[in-house]
Amino acid sequence: MIGDDDMANKTLEEIVYADSAVSPKGGPFGPGDAVLEQTLRDFIQLQSTTIAVGTQVVGVRSAPWLEFKWYTGAEGSFSYPIDDSAVVDPTKIGTSSYSVKLEKGQGRTVFLDSTLLRGETWENMNRQQMAIVQQRADVIDNHILTKLVAGKGQTKAATATFGAATADEEKDILDTMDLIFTNGRVSGNESMALILPSSVRSTMMNTQLYGNVVESLGDHLNNVAGLRLYYSRDHGSGTALTTSAVLMIPGAGTAEFFQYNGPGFMETEMTRVEGVGYSWLLTSYLGTVIHEHQDGAGAGTSNRIATITGVIS
Repeated sequence: MIGDDDMANKTLEEIVYADSAVSPKGGPFGPGDAVLEQTLRDFIQLQSTTIAVGTQVVGVRSAPWLEFKWYTGAEGSFSYPIDDSAVVDPTKIGTSSYSVKLEKGQGRTVFLDSTLLRGETWENMNRQQMAIVQQRADVIDNHILTKLVAGKGQTKAATATFGAATADEEKDILDTMDLIFTNGRVSGNESMALILPSSVRSTMMNTQLYGNVVESLGDHLNNVAGLRLYYSRDHGSGTALTTSAVLMIPGAGTAEFFQYNGPGFMETEMTRVEGVGYSWLLTSYLGTVIHEHQDGAGAGTSNRIATITGVIS
């Protein structure tokens, strides 16, 4: 044990490493495993939601339930002007509902004993945790983008694949905007987000003359329509976007991504793999809901979301 007189002259690292009563030695994290495991968990969850594309265009929040419902009314009414003695009839209270279910996901890595023996512990941890961060972000993107594509209320076919000689990317995007502002429950002044396959990035960045200004199509649409571009590698056969782009009103009013943060399960676990090292396991429950607005879209869809098909071949 370290005496009180010596304690003041020691660094936190020296205190933790020297005093076994503070935390027992064990695992690749050294002393204070529980704290470091929690830090690693928080880092991975924060970073993966930060670098994901989907989390930039939908609302993101935590929830203490695995499954829950929203009840939504039908259209409201407000009459004006009316006589001083008049009372309006009540708006019918709707009972339609929609739900979200958070499902289980896991990431796992093993910190080998040999990394300890070679003094590579923190380098190994850094590479391993960043690998989990990127993979978790990719999974989140696939999940959110899949939900957005499935939740589209409207679809517009591209004139031709973006970048082709006969393509009119600007018209395709503006026409799809019109679909959202005509049919979606919006004010008409919202900013918009467009998620495109990453393979058309060069097309959107290619500069040309608009009026008397030379700029890219992406910058031009941002200036005239408040459109922000995002790119995803999750395109092609068997992916979320396949050959399409997603145009939407971003934010929690359109869709939300949830992560479970309530009691009832162990989010991080470390176990000894005999003769090998330490296995570190991260468990998360995730889910996305498309908010319904009774704007003419079908169940589970929203007219605040539209896809442009045939953007790539």
